[in-house]
Amino acid sequence: MKYRTYMVAVAAVLGFALAGCQPAAGPPTAGSSASVPGPSSSELAAIIQAAVEDRNGTVLDTPPAARLAEGQMTPAYRSKRERDLPVVARSKAGFKAMGFWYTSFSTKVTVESVEVTGSEASVRFQELTEEYQASTAGPSSVPSGYSLPQIATFRASGDGWQLDSLVPTVHGGGLPMSVVEG
Repeated sequence: MKYRTYMVAVAAVLGFALAGCQPAAGPPTAGSSASVPGPSSSELAAIIQAAVEDRNGTVLDTPPAARLAEGQMTPAYRSKRERDLPVVARSKAGFKAMGFWYTSFSTKVTVESVEVTGSEASVRFQELTEEYQASTAGPSSVPSGYSLPQIATFRASGDGWQLDSLVPTVHGGGLPMSVVEG
């Protein structure tokens, strides 16, 4: 009988001790991952596709309308994009001064991995782009192309996931005209 009373007392103490280890109940705090549903790979890929096409469109003689909605980007991404536009415009003007310009492009984005940690997501992806050029001698029917590995970062907001950055994983010379480092 003593043994049984002892076990009940140990179980009660252990139960109270473990109850103190549980997280406090209550609503999630602002910015917690519990308040934001995790993104799907296809949702992030669609945002990346629109952003890369917008970026690549800046090198065209007549850039198309932007596809990435304002709510799909953070202020930091928007600011970087605005800083990059004059750099791309100067490169484009120099290219045209030599008698060449881009007329169209085709881009495919392939997501390689997605990592989500709380309210941040990181996506490794590969961009495959073909660009068509024209020159003072006439249009070319043979595209130039490139494949560029990149990382996109996202931040969760009340409206969903917003693109925060697009960064190539290779650096230095040989980057496409539309990609501005820094």
